[in-house]
Amino acid sequence: MSFVIWSNRLFILTQSHRLRKIVDGNLSVQVLSSATTTPYRCHLSSETIQAALNTAVAEIGQRSNDWDNKCEWFIAKVLGKLKEPIDVDHSMPTVHAELAMIIAMVKGEIKEVLPYIGVSKLSCTMCSHYIGAFNEVCKQNIVIKGSHGKAYPGWSWPSFPDRDEELRHAFLGRVRRQLLSDFEAYVERRLSDRSLGSGGPEGKIRTRDEVDELIAKAGL
Repeated sequence: MSFVIWSNRLFILTQSHRLRKIVDGNLSVQVLSSATTTPYRCHLSSETIQAALNTAVAEIGQRSNDWDNKCEWFIAKVLGKLKEPIDVDHSMPTVHAELAMIIAMVKGEIKEVLPYIGVSKLSCTMCSHYIGAFNEVCKQNIVIKGSHGKAYPGWSWPSFPDRDEELRHAFLGRVRRQLLSDFEAYVERRLSDRSLGSGGPEGKIRTRDEVDELIAKAGL
């Protein structure tokens, strides 16, 4: 079905006087080899989650009000869903297509292309941040359509020996800022919902003054 859909879209392009030149001439298909990756494992526990959050907040050098209580509440929620700490083991992590194309471009395997990567769906948040870091470090302007904001297990960045250390630093900085932003937004939203709910934590309706006091205590 995907083949039929995309064939139809290419046919539609040929009917446009303005866009017909996109499909004029020869079209080439190039199959890229899978990028080499390194297996990795991590232990998801309260200690590792706390360490990730602490590292993320250290990136901006400032903690929000009631940081420790927010972390404790958040970690309890995460581990409560998991029931118990788990080992995340990926023996064959995957380099997504967007990043495989970038590395092929860097190696000279892809030539004479526009600095735009078009894929069948929006890029994941990890690819989006890696491309942002790549543009920053390598002074490029590679563009993607956007990101759907999801992250996938088994994702891995490609090997770029000449700039790996710089890319790693820039990429991790972006991911940590994203983690901190998502963490703060999630905690504040859930605490606000709990405080402003019709029953409140104790099952009673609160006055406006009581709600304001709770928000002030939570640092929201």
